[in-house]
Amino acid sequence: MATVAVQFPSGREVLGSYWGFLKDGGLILGATPGLDDGIASLPPEVGDLSEGDPLLLDIRVRTLKTVYRLAARLVRRSADGRRAFVAFTSGQDHQALLDAAWADTYDVPQRKHRRYDQRAPVAYRLDGGAESQGEMVDVSPGGLRLRARAPLPVGARVRVRVLEEGLDRDELQGKVRWSRGRNECGIELVRPAPIVQQLLNRRR
Repeated sequence: MATVAVQFPSGREVLGSYWGFLKDGGLILGATPGLDDGIASLPPEVGDLSEGDPLLLDIRVRTLKTVYRLAARLVRRSADGRRAFVAFTSGQDHQALLDAAWADTYDVPQRKHRRYDQRAPVAYRLDGGAESQGEMVDVSPGGLRLRARAPLPVGARVRVRVLEEGLDRDELQGKVRWSRGRNECGIELVRPAPIVQQLLNRRR
């Protein structure tokens, strides 16, 4: 299996190259449209591979210190030969790479825990504010991602209740650590709560 070294200037280029519509994700290697600082040319190792061949990606981001090694396969090349499309192998933890890229791009804290997709309706309120309805998108032992009705200010304290039968009804208490488009925000929990473990157990 060939090992391909890939280097991105920053997390911004990683996100611009991410091939998200695949079930397990992937990357577009080579010149990245709309990103002046994208990878200028394909890594030479890719030239020896055929479509469907497996490969190991050693992904380095200049602004980060970690090397992310992910198994993948070559899906296809562009007609002009300047780009290659690779799909991550099922079971690879490419989310760590995306989390670091988001943190680097939007200057938000990197996650201390792996997150798990876990959509559920929730009610949330800022301290002293009225309750609103939203959706939990994912959860980890240390926090969750919330899709709110309106942007929530970074630094605000927030309480969240999961509106699903059979789960603990205690409020989750946390602080908004980042906020971005589609009214999504990341909430760091101030203390562990039984419902988080229930959600993680259900996910597994």
